[in-house]
Amino acid sequence: MIPRISSTLLLSAAMLSSTVHAYEFPAADVNRKPSENVQLLQKISSGVAELSQDASKGVALISISKIIKGRPYYEMDPFDFFFGGPRYRQPDPSEPGQKQAAGVGSGFIIDLEKGYIVTNNHVVEGADEIDLKLSNGETYEAKVLGKDPNTDVAVVQIKDPKFNRKNLAQLPIGSSDNVKVGEFVIALGAPFGLEFSQSFGAVSATSRGSLGITALGNFIQTDAAINPGNSGGPLLDMNGYVIGMNSAIFSKSGSSAGIGFAVPSNLVKEVALQLINKGKVARGYLGVGLAQDLDDELATAMNLPKGTKGALVGKVEKGTPAAKGGLESGDVIVEVNGRSIHSGQELSNNVGLMQPGSKVTVGYFRAGAKKTADISLGTYQVARADGQGQEGEEDGQEQGAAKGNFNNSGLKLETLSRQKHGQFIQQYGIESARGLLVLEVDPNSKARASGIRPGDVLLKINNVELKSVKDFNAAYAGSSKVLVQLERRGSFLFASLRK
Repeated sequence: MIPRISSTLLLSAAMLSSTVHAYEFPAADVNRKPSENVQLLQKISSGVAELSQDASKGVALISISKIIKGRPYYEMDPFDFFFGGPRYRQPDPSEPGQKQAAGVGSGFIIDLEKGYIVTNNHVVEGADEIDLKLSNGETYEAKVLGKDPNTDVAVVQIKDPKFNRKNLAQLPIGSSDNVKVGEFVIALGAPFGLEFSQSFGAVSATSRGSLGITALGNFIQTDAAINPGNSGGPLLDMNGYVIGMNSAIFSKSGSSAGIGFAVPSNLVKEVALQLINKGKVARGYLGVGLAQDLDDELATAMNLPKGTKGALVGKVEKGTPAAKGGLESGDVIVEVNGRSIHSGQELSNNVGLMQPGSKVTVGYFRAGAKKTADISLGTYQVARADGQGQEGEEDGQEQGAAKGNFNNSGLKLETLSRQKHGQFIQQYGIESARGLLVLEVDPNSKARASGIRPGDVLLKINNVELKSVKDFNAAYAGSSKVLVQLERRGSFLFASLRK
């Protein structure tokens, strides 16, 4: 039996339903007009979005795989950097000690018709397979046309000449010489494998050198977020031109800390053209071994004008363009073709990025006097090891050395003998055939403060060759300024001994 509901209850329910409503946000003021400043921000935002969308048509996602042989499973490989950590597939059980690694980087199209794509050398280095995913969703295999580890630039090409070019674009390369600190930039790529991502920021600095990222070239520094996977992607200016190629980050965590570095576009273009046309990069060669950078104390000891910056020549190889041009150990190179040189790194960049056979005028100081030399560059062949990086071991030996028989500068010296000092020669990698071997250094001496260490070979004092300990003691006692040239593990350096 269905219960009956009174008319009073029905009326109350009807009244309740007509008075209670679901909550809604207040209506927006559609007539509110933004200020001129806000309108400007809106235009900037729209412009950034437009540039990003257009440029993404020229960005490629690069997937790599390679076989790594004879490495423990837990050990990191340099290959891991650009995709944010190892991704290993199970190795073939018939090949013990092998594993297959896979990861992603980025690149950008420089010639749509030919299918040329620029990326970082470290993205494709050692890869057995390279696959490209383009912005139109198509995926193709690629081959390496050429790569240059010295500048971290590589060029790959899509293998299929009939690849689908619909909705793709090649990116125009601008001039990195015109880049200014503070201008806005856009970084594109695949951070941590997140396809076709965009970040926005500014140029923090230009001409960043001596970073240890590459052997040659300076970098553009930006605070636009760059993470593993962005490597090889383009850095754009507000005209949509490529002004750099994202390459590295400075970070303790492995993620963006607001300090990213890009290879300047002019260098990318120059290297890419050589890789495409010749398959390799030819470099200029001067033939000097560089010592440490100048500091004020060294400059004073060498009678250089106050504030002089340059590349201090530690050694001149026999028969090289530098030797034929008359350069000598102890010269300070300050100009190449009228362009100022402030450090050894700048000299390496300038000469190394020139073509062999280039005629250059080198300006340098010798014994405080300015000179010039006209030199024809040779062809760079093999990089020399710098012999550095062993200072911690030497310091430990020095701290444990017994004091005694130190001269006035705080050194214990002996004339170098291949027969007598064979153990030292092997231990410290000494190349010189003559000089004074540093056996011990008083930790509290002026010699130690100047940076001299056990195992160094003193070659000259105030540009006079050292043949005996007596020569050193006499020169040290009779000079107000003492400049010592020395060898350390095959590198030739200078030290100013404070008296």
